[in-house]
Amino acid sequence: MEAVAKVFQRALQYCDPKKVHLALLGMYERTEQHKLTDELLNKMVKKFKHSCKVWLRRVQWLLKQNQDGVQSVVNRALLSLLLHKHINLITQTAILEFKCVVSDRGRSLFEKMLREYPKRTDLWSVYLDQEIRLGNADVIRLSERAITLSLPPKKMKFLFKKYLEYENTLGDDERMEAVKRKAMEYVESSLT
Repeated sequence: MEAVAKVFQRALQYCDPKKVHLALLGMYERTEQHKLTDELLNKMVKKFKHSCKVWLRRVQWLLKQNQDGVQSVVNRALLSLLLHKHINLITQTAILEFKCVVSDRGRSLFEKMLREYPKRTDLWSVYLDQEIRLGNADVIRLSERAITLSLPPKKMKFLFKKYLEYENTLGDDERMEAVKRKAMEYVESSLT
């Protein structure tokens, strides 16, 4: 343990401190040293409070350990991070929550973001991908909601294509035809 501390201190002198901390964190996680991982993460969120990656590692650790406090960590992170990093943090947190079988919280984070940024097709895409991965029937409802937006044709094409791919893979012919019909109706209505 003492040797690790010496190597760590020497590495800090010559390398990027955040990368060195993240490497040590990875080592602690792989060797399942939970107490040391927790202590290092607490130190890292103080030292690198403007790093989205560090905050996400903290959230990921809490979810892996089935600990509460994810929301408070996210709130602290939003106070510390620059505004342009907020969407990334919330999106990645929602994905982590979907993957750690807390899909309701992940879903509510996506819904909140889509209320604030309804025209962000990247958010729609990630949300749909998570629902598809879970095999949730909400994909159809969500896709129907997405294609009713009034977005530029290029973004709408993307959403229709995503919906059609889903129906092609997991749906039936009747649903596929319905999606194609809706796409044609959109094209006709946008030309007039």
